[in-house]
Amino acid sequence: MPVRPPYFSVALISATALAYEVLLMRLFSVIQWHHFSYMIIGLALLGYGMSGSLVSIFQHWVLRRSRLIYQACLLLFGITSVASFMLAQAIPFNAEMVLWDFHQVGYLLLIFLLLSLPFLFAASAICVAFMVYRGQVARIYAWDLAGAGVGSLAVIGLLFLAFPENILIVIGIMGLLAALIASWELGAPLSRKTLPVLLASLFLLILAAV
Repeated sequence: MPVRPPYFSVALISATALAYEVLLMRLFSVIQWHHFSYMIIGLALLGYGMSGSLVSIFQHWVLRRSRLIYQACLLLFGITSVASFMLAQAIPFNAEMVLWDFHQVGYLLLIFLLLSLPFLFAASAICVAFMVYRGQVARIYAWDLAGAGVGSLAVIGLLFLAFPENILIVIGIMGLLAALIASWELGAPLSRKTLPVLLASLFLLILAAV
């Protein structure tokens, strides 16, 4: 990676991840009982914890391919932020049946794992930035926190202006935008393989919003 860390993409993915967390809390308070909205905090922590463990275990492999992995994680966040929620909605979970139908526990666990994926990819991208730019962790962390603060406030404002499902699509597009910004910051133009994936993902997200 270049000497200068990818500050803008770190800030944007942090803002988007926090906005996604707040949005999921809102969606779960409507779709399921409001008690389940609090589990979103656990989802985010699970994703961030898994990312730290995976990046640490495979750090030598990650460092050799840091630029590609960083961009891939941003791209995968944009895709899974929408896809994971849609897949979770297809799971026949019914909170009222948990006490006598043990299948519901499995459904809940599957939902939990699905929705933790976007946080895994967002956190992995940030972890890679920390690992590669060890001497500039403080500055990267400052951009990370600034992005998180802006994202948390922005999504609350958006909830007064748009339906949550439309905001979900915007969050997915912001993830793809973070990958695009990262390619500019790292001086790594999108390859012939990456560009079609990015364009196809953008098309699917726009199609989902229609």
